[in-house]
Amino acid sequence: MGTHLSIIIPAFNEEKRLPETLALVRDWVERQPFSTEVLVIDDGSTDATTKVVADFAKRFSKLRLVPNTENKGKGAVVAQGMLEATGDWRLFMDADASTPIDEAGKLLQHIGEFQVIIGSRYLHADSIKVKQPLKRRVVSRLWNVVIQNSLLPGIRDTQCGFKLFSAEAAAGIFAKQHVAGWLFDVETLTIARHLGYAVKEVPVDWYDAKDSKLRAVRAGWRALKDLSGIRRRLRHGSY
Repeated sequence: MGTHLSIIIPAFNEEKRLPETLALVRDWVERQPFSTEVLVIDDGSTDATTKVVADFAKRFSKLRLVPNTENKGKGAVVAQGMLEATGDWRLFMDADASTPIDEAGKLLQHIGEFQVIIGSRYLHADSIKVKQPLKRRVVSRLWNVVIQNSLLPGIRDTQCGFKLFSAEAAAGIFAKQHVAGWLFDVETLTIARHLGYAVKEVPVDWYDAKDSKLRAVRAGWRALKDLSGIRRRLRHGSY
């Protein structure tokens, strides 16, 4: 019998936040009636992230560390995890658990109808339990408008780090992914639509995490370049 669900957690220098997240994931997994694996994809961390995961795996047999010796970017390691996973369904979540693993059930209830199911902070007014600082909220909403108008009309929240894919969709989508940075979510959803997968957006609880690694200005300049690349590849039929 194969694995029903793979949970993929990208991690870069997450020695402080991972223990709590992994404990919550373990407790949730142990309550489920289906088979599950958990993959932490280390993105070339320079702290004790790999040791933290390796030590935790001694007490949680369903946890597997996938190490990388160099920093590739979140998008690259999410794709790596999606393609290395064995589950019929593959969920990626952030190492800070900004959307708690308990919210996975909200996505899983749609697996009979959709192959790409994404968590959203913006469908329900009460989904955001802890808000971002004002500056980041403004930048996030501005980008959301740009993305909806240029590539993904109708998707309210492309950037929530809580997305579920069938094995078939994951294989088709992530093998074509180019973007390694912040806009990788936009590219994967663009590819999904291009390949004919309907995207189901589901409201989930979300908590802003302290010590975010995203630097808005630097990420913004890179995102403009990546956005242009996505549009070019879509126009030229590269997907």
